[in-house]
Amino acid sequence: MRLNKIYFVVFIPFVLFLLQGCLNVNLKSVLPNQTYYSLDNTKLSSKCKGRSNKYGLNVYVLSPFDGKDILLYNDKQEIRILENHKWIDLPKNMIRNAFIKVGINNCMQIEQNPPLSQRISTIKISVNEMFLKNNGSENEAYIYLIYELIGYDMKQIKEGIVQTHSNNINPAIALQDAMNKAIKKVIKDIS
Repeated sequence: MRLNKIYFVVFIPFVLFLLQGCLNVNLKSVLPNQTYYSLDNTKLSSKCKGRSNKYGLNVYVLSPFDGKDILLYNDKQEIRILENHKWIDLPKNMIRNAFIKVGINNCMQIEQNPPLSQRISTIKISVNEMFLKNNGSENEAYIYLIYELIGYDMKQIKEGIVQTHSNNINPAIALQDAMNKAIKKVIKDIS
């Protein structure tokens, strides 16, 4: 009886240890290669001597679109996730970073979380749609966002709707281009 307990205590953990190694090898060999992208592909090229306008920034992205998966719609309005293509970060973070860079390139100072004591206007961006449709050999990206410029006294100064699209063979680049167009439009409308 004592021999059975020793056998159970020694042999079973040893077998489990060996199986664990086999499972890890198999899992690693089955995983597909992932390619990671960023919505923020803006290059800093500011030639400004100083920043003329200072703003706070709040970016919101609706939950289906604020994940690391890239969504593809088909003609039947069915949604699937693009395999092997992922965002490196959440879209709201990448959009915020791109917006700050585009602002700097347009001589604007944009702060993520300014203190209330600064008494500056805030740009509020709400991304309501950010998806792709496949048109044969190309992917067409769609961006739909609403922006508001709110004064430090919480009164709305300006608002607008921006819809952009872009085509590219690479789905992530199509979304980058569409988002860059949208951000530049908001900056132009606010300036």
